[in-house]
Amino acid sequence: MVNRKFLPLVIMLLFGLFFSFNSKGQEIWPPDLPTANKNGVATLSTAEFLKVPVGVQHILDSTSNARLIVAKAVPTVDLVYHDQLPNAAINGTGWSSWGVICVASDGKVYSGIGNHWKTDRGESYIYSWDPSTKIFRKVADLNKITGASFGDVRFSKVHAHIIEGRDKKIYFTGTLDNGGKAGSEEMLKQWNKKIAGGKLFQYDPVSGKTIIYADFPPARVTATTKYDAKRNILYCAIEGSPDGFAFGAFDMNTKKWIFQSEPGSIGNDRNLMIDNQGNVYFNGREIPAHTQLRLKDQSIPVGKNDERTSMLPSSMFPGAKQVKAYTTLWKYDPITNSIAPCKSYFKSDGLRSSTPETKEGHIYGTTMAGELFSYSPKTDNLVLLGSNFLFKGEYITVCDLSPDEKYVYYLPGAHGSAGFSGTPVIQYNIATGQQKALAFLSEPMTKAFNYAPGGTYGVKISDDGSKLYVGLNGSPPDSSRPKGLGRSFGLTSFAII
Repeated sequence: MVNRKFLPLVIMLLFGLFFSFNSKGQEIWPPDLPTANKNGVATLSTAEFLKVPVGVQHILDSTSNARLIVAKAVPTVDLVYHDQLPNAAINGTGWSSWGVICVASDGKVYSGIGNHWKTDRGESYIYSWDPSTKIFRKVADLNKITGASFGDVRFSKVHAHIIEGRDKKIYFTGTLDNGGKAGSEEMLKQWNKKIAGGKLFQYDPVSGKTIIYADFPPARVTATTKYDAKRNILYCAIEGSPDGFAFGAFDMNTKKWIFQSEPGSIGNDRNLMIDNQGNVYFNGREIPAHTQLRLKDQSIPVGKNDERTSMLPSSMFPGAKQVKAYTTLWKYDPITNSIAPCKSYFKSDGLRSSTPETKEGHIYGTTMAGELFSYSPKTDNLVLLGSNFLFKGEYITVCDLSPDEKYVYYLPGAHGSAGFSGTPVIQYNIATGQQKALAFLSEPMTKAFNYAPGGTYGVKISDDGSKLYVGLNGSPPDSSRPKGLGRSFGLTSFAII
């Protein structure tokens, strides 16, 4: 028998255990966010955001090539975790956020996460942030909507863009841990009539309901999309063929594929860029003319100052002898419904992120090799603008253009390396080429929230230019990281800067 005076304490302990573990004994995730309000949102504004990390300062002191200054205005950061997760996904990577977020016309912001597990345990969700109420909530469970049960294919990532259609509804799709293997012999045994390939989902913000809007080709998924709202066409890098990635155009009105290239047309498939005329550009196969240029370039010895960086694969660094092919920029023309090579090319695996085209006719972005670039669709002129961060450059997967078209925003170190340089938030001045750090998030967040932000694949600026929305990957610091959870991933969040 329990002494009555201890009964309330026992009840509280049992209550805590109930909400710490689910019926399978798995820990409920995420952990509590210190200082969060009743809606789970924590706010931080501190001058420490402007403190340059020691490692970054050392680089600034040792080279004159690093074009970086620090902002003077202290930012305010709101942080909230993606919550209501069934477990901690202890699989090395854990919960992770890979896709470009969406700022809808009503101001709401959508982001997606997945647990990065294999098809039999995949989970992926869409969340919505309402800036008027500052409430962040789960609005869609992809595998619940497909009705996936044990043995069915389950989507474990939201990697492609989340978009708002012309009908003001929100569209998104899920993919596998490795979408390139969607058509492999093993996966062909798992697809079935109910879930034969990827799905395009439609979420209605008014009713709160999500439906399957359309199907991808059998045994095919996508991690990369771009939407043309004027023509209501969704462009995709179609994954799954053993022969490589195909370029596809999907008519959102008729729900039909109006163009599919042969597999292998796309090289690195992680970004598509679009101009104001609706032409779409992608990393394509090296054409013979560019092969000749590459062979000529590689006959010149690599100089002593041609340093590599540990943050970027050596095969992606421009001028390196390891480069097996240049990346020819290819274009899809919606008028002719065909693809053709451009005269422009990259001395690397190509572009990784891009902005919309400006009124002056330029698209800005980052390459797989750690460079900034400017591209003029009208003249087919590609200009490399130097390192995208410090001296050697960093891996940057997404960037966005300010409403006044004066600045490009991005966070260096997307795939977990952001913390090594303090998780900087960069504003690039198009006119001057100056890079400004608006904040270094890592140390202040770790101190205040016990949260180590590790990088992002989703950055969008608000329509008025006052806020930067960021979907962060991160993790608890080493001292409190669950066993089996790797660094830089596992604890996803949404930040408003």
